[in-house]
Amino acid sequence: MNKQPLHPDLADFVLVGDVGSGKTALTLALLESSDQVLKTQAVVFHPSHVVDTPGEFTSRPAYYGALLSTIADISTIVYLQPANSRAFSLPPGLLHVYPGKRVVGVVSKTDLPDADTETACRIMAEHNILPPYFLTSTATGEGVAGLRSFLISLQAPDASTGANEKRAECAGVGENEF
Repeated sequence: MNKQPLHPDLADFVLVGDVGSGKTALTLALLESSDQVLKTQAVVFHPSHVVDTPGEFTSRPAYYGALLSTIADISTIVYLQPANSRAFSLPPGLLHVYPGKRVVGVVSKTDLPDADTETACRIMAEHNILPPYFLTSTATGEGVAGLRSFLISLQAPDASTGANEKRAECAGVGENEF
């Protein structure tokens, strides 16, 4: 566990996604940490209940129980869908096992040459992750500040407010229920 709060306003969320989807890079970018991005081998707990999970939690059914245990006491699940992937990494409904949790959709790796943000948004919508979706790239910094603002706004007494940053164009279908 990292003991020093790097961004004290961020709290109570877990990043979930397939191996290589950019969870650790995005966690460090959101926290404004200068730590080196390394392959996550185990759950990493940052201060204020900010949690980075290994991709194996989504890619290996044997670890679904560990994933569910990890997210049990966290209010917000941030799911990363890489912009260059057409696969959804979890079985339908797994992110919605616990009632009352927010699931925030993030399209990661938007800077890649084969990025297809529209398809990534559609994949999340097909798996019951409702808009808004945040388009992010830790390589360019795109969308990180907007996502950070949104996650901080969820800590406010009126958590129905969102970020004022650019959201995915395909996010106009509806809003997350808070």
